[in-house]
Parts: sequence; structure tokens; C-alpha cells
Amino acid sequence: MSEINTHHEGYARTALENARREYPNLIMHFVHDAAEAQGCEPSAMHPIFFGSYDWHSCVHMHWSMARLLNLDPSSNHAKAIASWFDRQFDVGKAEREVAYFSRDGAAHWQRPYGWGWLLKVYSELAVCAHPHADKWRAGLRPLADFLSDAMFHHLQTANAPVRHGVHSNTSFAMIHALRYATTVGDHDFMALIGAKARQWFGADTNYSLAYDFSGEDFLSPALTEALLMSVVLPQDEFLAWFSAFLPELVAGDFKHLTPAIVINENDAKQVHNHGLNLSRAWCMRGLMQVLTMGEPRWKQFGVLSGDHLRAAEAAITGGAYVSTHWLISFALLAETEWHT
Repeated sequence: MSEINTHHEGYARTALENARREYPNLIMHFVHDAAEAQGCEPSAMHPIFFGSYDWHSCVHMHWSMARLLNLDPSSNHAKAIASWFDRQFDVGKAEREVAYFSRDGAAHWQRPYGWGWLLKVYSELAVCAHPHADKWRAGLRPLADFLSDAMFHHLQTANAPVRHGVHSNTSFAMIHALRYATTVGDHDFMALIGAKARQWFGADTNYSLAYDFSGEDFLSPALTEALLMSVVLPQDEFLAWFSAFLPELVAGDFKHLTPAIVINENDAKQVHNHGLNLSRAWCMRGLMQVLTMGEPRWKQFGVLSGDHLRAAEAAITGGAYVSTHWLISFALLAETEWHT
């Protein structure tokens, strides 16, 4: 068994354990009164995505399992993943998940991060060749349809993007939503995402990476925005935009792209920086796909993406639960997104 397959077995095992693990659970639940606050068990409110510490992490653990199943349908973990999907991807359960979003006060819940990841789960199932994949897609479709409509409406009506390097980041969700729209052939959604990306980010210039890092970020606002633009703009247009956006990289200055360091592995906010290292690697490898092979930025991104992956690798499955309940997805983005 190759080294990558060995650690993917570890990813699959941990992802499945996370999805099944209901507690501890960070419950984010809007209630109207004391009576409604009773009986807030995660599995009662969210029959599909109740585990993995919080709803959005459970969603992207399911994406991780779907991606691993697609990468190696005959692996040791494939049968267990398929069995779990058979149980969880059910129309009735999905409709109950939709009902949660339809509650008064819950329309914006998990926007946009959880919405983007849910659409990415469906995208992964849409290209899955497993014999049960049709059933899984049908089982998740009510929620995917609901959240794709919600995301469309949100992007259509938002007056500005959110640029923070955490869950509220708009570019990150738009990247996942664009993959979904492209996969299912939703041309109106594709056009909206492209238009909004141009409107919000097309005139951005002279961004300084010195201000890009925060102690609780798991995304680089700059690189995530750049990755979005790289998949929205034609290559020549993107290359001109990218050089104007990050001129310090054109000048050969990469000093603000050194891997982040986590000192307290039990601090749920600080360990976000493990995710930052992994998502930076994902972004840099994605940007390499459109840069000219061999040019200085292409070379440096190749080196730096490896450095960032190595800085986070021990925490992916070997860290505290505040890391292991979510980092697998970001590792898989960095390792596999540009090879499938």
C-alpha cells in the first residue's frame, strides 16, 4: 500500500468516527423561548449532519468520505463509507434538515460556509460511480436544492462580500458553489457567481500580505479571493489581475507566506491556523494551474505549499479533537483537488 493510501485510510477512519460522534457538540441553535430550548439534541435537529463537533464540520466530513470513495472505490474504507451513506442520505432526513433552515430565525444559519460545503458534497456525489450513488444523490437533493436557491438569492442581494479569513468568507463559499453549479449544469448560477466575483473583486489592487494573517484565521483572504478569480476569469485576464493584486509576489517577496505556528493545540480558535496552512497550500496549488510553469511564483508556490502541508500534517488525525474533527477536509483539498 502506498504512503498516500495509508494516510487516506487514516483520514477515512477518522472522518467516519467524527460523523458518527454526536458529542462533544457545539450547538448553534436559535430559540424563541424556554420551551423551545428543551430537547436540543443534535441528532434530533439534524438527522444527517449531527456529529463531528458542529454541523458544518459534519457536512465537510461527508465530503471527505465521498472524495476518498471516489479516489479509491476498492479501498478498505469504501464499504464502511457506503454503508454510512446508505443510512444517512435519505429524502426524509434531508427534508427535516430543510425544515430546520425554514424555521423562523434560521434562514441565515450556517451562511455561507456550511452552505458552500453542502453544495460541494452534492457535487462530489454527482460524479460518484458507486452503484448506490443515485440513491445518495436523491437522498441529499432536497437540501442541496434548498441551499443552492438560498445561496443564489444571497449572492444576488448581498451588497458586498465578507473578506474575513473565517467561516463568513464569501470567496470560499463561492468557489464551492461554482463547482456545484458547473457540475449540475446550472448556467444561471454560474453566470451570477462570475458576475459577482468581477463586481466585488475585479478592481482589487495592491493588496498587502502583511495584513493577511490573523491568529484565528483558517483561510487567507488574499489567496482565497485569488483562487476564485483564477476559476472565474480567462487565463490572460487573470494573470494581469493577479499581478496587480499581489505585486509583492511579482517582485519576489514571499516573506509573508511562511507557515503559521500553533502553540496551544487545545485552543479551538488557535488551531484554525492549522487549517490556514492547509487552505493556503490548496490555494497555492490551485493558482499554480494557471500560472506559467517555471516562473518564480509557480516555483515558490510549489515549495511553499509543501512547507504548509508539513506544518499541519501532525494535527490532521493526531491532534486534539478541536483539530481532528475538521482538518481532514482541508488536507484533502490541498492534496487532491487539483488531481481529480
